[in-house]
Amino acid sequence: MAMTNSIDQAYERLLKLKADIEAALAAKLNEADTRLKVLDRFLFEVLEWKHEAVFTEPPTDSGYIDYLLTIADRRGAMVLEAKKAGLLQPATKSKDLMVVTLSGPVVKPLLAGIRQAMGYALENGVAVAAVTDGNTWLFFRASRTDGLKPLEGKGILFPCLETVIANFAKFVELLNFSAIMKRLHLAHLADADGLAVPEAEQQLFVLDPGEASMKQRDPLASDAALLFQQFFSRLSNEKDREMLRDCFVETSESQRADFELEKIVQRVLNNISSLDTAQSEELQSQIQRVITTRRSETVLLVGNKGAGKSTFVDRFFEQVLAKQLREKCIVARVDLEDYHADPRGIVPWAMLQLRDKLEAVVCATNPPSYDELRGIFFSEYQRWSTGPRKHLYETNRNEFRDQFGKHIEERRENHPDEYVRLLLAWAASGHQKLSCLVFDNTDQFPTDVQDMVYQLAHSLESAAPVFTIVPITDRTVWRLSKAGALQSYSAKSFYLPVPDAKEIISRRVNFLKSKVHGEPKATESYFSRRGFHVKVNDLAILAEAVGKVFVENDYVSGFIGRLGNFDIRRMLKIAERIFISPELAIDDIIKSKFSGEDVTTDRVRTHRALIRGEYDRFSERENEYISNLFQTNPQKPGPPLLSYYILWILRRQMHNARNNQDENVEAAHWSVSNLVQFFEGCGVAEELILTAVNRLYDRRLVEALDPNVQYVTLADKVAIKESGIAHLELLLTSPVYIDQMALVTGINEPFARDEIKKSLTNSRFDDIRIQFLRYILKIDAGRITIPPNELYEQMQLARKQIERLTLQPVRPSRRPDKPTWAPGKGNHFRRGGSPKR
Repeated sequence: MAMTNSIDQAYERLLKLKADIEAALAAKLNEADTRLKVLDRFLFEVLEWKHEAVFTEPPTDSGYIDYLLTIADRRGAMVLEAKKAGLLQPATKSKDLMVVTLSGPVVKPLLAGIRQAMGYALENGVAVAAVTDGNTWLFFRASRTDGLKPLEGKGILFPCLETVIANFAKFVELLNFSAIMKRLHLAHLADADGLAVPEAEQQLFVLDPGEASMKQRDPLASDAALLFQQFFSRLSNEKDREMLRDCFVETSESQRADFELEKIVQRVLNNISSLDTAQSEELQSQIQRVITTRRSETVLLVGNKGAGKSTFVDRFFEQVLAKQLREKCIVARVDLEDYHADPRGIVPWAMLQLRDKLEAVVCATNPPSYDELRGIFFSEYQRWSTGPRKHLYETNRNEFRDQFGKHIEERRENHPDEYVRLLLAWAASGHQKLSCLVFDNTDQFPTDVQDMVYQLAHSLESAAPVFTIVPITDRTVWRLSKAGALQSYSAKSFYLPVPDAKEIISRRVNFLKSKVHGEPKATESYFSRRGFHVKVNDLAILAEAVGKVFVENDYVSGFIGRLGNFDIRRMLKIAERIFISPELAIDDIIKSKFSGEDVTTDRVRTHRALIRGEYDRFSERENEYISNLFQTNPQKPGPPLLSYYILWILRRQMHNARNNQDENVEAAHWSVSNLVQFFEGCGVAEELILTAVNRLYDRRLVEALDPNVQYVTLADKVAIKESGIAHLELLLTSPVYIDQMALVTGINEPFARDEIKKSLTNSRFDDIRIQFLRYILKIDAGRITIPPNELYEQMQLARKQIERLTLQPVRPSRRPDKPTWAPGKGNHFRRGGSPKR
């Protein structure tokens, strides 16, 4: 949709310029004027190329390039060879878009320009070139890797401007910056050559993931599952402010933030407490004194997404801040998550939000009384009564009040920014209150919008002493500090880490246990299939069971944290998924509270619950937390271990940054263009790498340095997320993950699929894993070649880890890059798990 809109908007811009361009072409301009009056307008006005991405006249060994279009750290994307208007005359009278052979008769008059552009492209390592005189446009591959000579290839010819206009969508996808970033120009040129690389393949499944169905429960288990779902909905209820505050898990950093923030509040309040507003006529001078002696403070509350920053702020003002200070504070919170319109309108919207929220907490009545509004606008009231409307004030007080009231309302409605400043000043001078402003959830907007919000927050300091809090992620604060408002304004920063999932669940379980007393009975008696009688008379028994599975089991809670990227909401949802899965057998869990086998140490069962959920097989469509790292696109199949290799390399990048104690957020990220270049050395096409990276990005296994990008391009930088690390651990340590992926991954060899299916029929899961991994290694070796040199040592090590899973048992290890399971009779899990399936 975004690309369609971009094409439509570019088309409208071209139509507006059409007359100017046609006039310039008709004037038979020289080359320099053609570039200035035609080509520059195409590139910068119609297609909106940034000037910093376009280089004119860069020198090469054989001459000067007219235009070098670049992406991603000035990486050459296209050479554009310009000729004077009217010079290029293809040997055809047709105005139709056509595919032509570069050495053929139609473009023979363009051959000199084609050779010139190819030479420049070759010297600069650029794959695509174009020749144009502003009227005729020819796009072609300037270098090839398929054995063909470049002049034996084909190009896409727009014979004239009318052709460009009539086929504008294709023209944009050949020359537009974002289209080139998405490699659409290469796709069009591949179509012109009649190429389909790589060839599509048929994929067969042992169990088709598209046919996954929910497993049948017996009535008792179904009822119990519904009860547990209700319980977990309470655990993860983000609207329950009381629970969120009471269940906030303190860390040493949050305790330090509490202490320091309280000192800041006291210090800012000291600038207000000395004001005396008993005499209303002194109000104006007192406000001026506030402006003169103001000591506002801005605080950045830094933490990753889902760290509980909003809860921390609520809890601070309602529970932590000393009562005598709390009573002197008024809190106005602007939640930008509620804004869904054009980002450019965020500042006016935020002002309207502040106006309404401040009015509600500053004024004694809602809506404010006339007398209170008069106090807010006292300086203007005083000017009216002693200045231009003095006569009216002295002769007709009611009419004066009426006119002044209309003036106030007009100012309130049409100038909310001024009104907000007056409210802040009135809070300080009229009520001796400290205005505490919170601008929450700014991270969902682009950097320039975040910049505007941050500048808005600081601009309000000129009205009165204010205490401003901006919750923000660590990546956002780093970006803004490099290029943005943080360079211009000072602020104190406090880091708020996410506590362990174990602590989060434990605190919430205890909270609910304290609340269930006195509630009506949640259910009647339940009987397990073995006749064991358990009476669940309230949610307390469920809290005990949850605690047994997650609080008493460090592995489960720790793994949930990594898989959920330490986002509190996602961690609780993963815990719910595990708990209500039929794989975990809820009635067995309840029984284990009283007697029987302890099910909570069975890691195999936990992994099955996590991966399959309530279904009879794994399916990505119903599981947003687990991804199939072996999956390939049947239309453009790549190496089945490509996603695994990418995660492995990015994890190494993160380790290097941490080992070097580099606190720069960017240090853990790797440029996608460098990643592409790295894997191109293994013979993997750029398109396949970008597809794999974007799939990992969509599944939250990697992150972009800019969290607002929709599609990762060569210009972006990426890093592995905790979920990506957790997936590496799953692949290398969990037999359940391998056998589930073996059953639902597309396989292009019927014999390999049939052998796995035969092993499934006989319940030989060791054989399933070995057969599947050997097939994966075979296909992978045919699609990617790892060079035997030092640069690719990590790639070689990554592949060896997979090979080890098929060859020999290994000793248990806690390191995620060491397998902890191996084939062998009865050996389903080497560490901490049950030996039985």
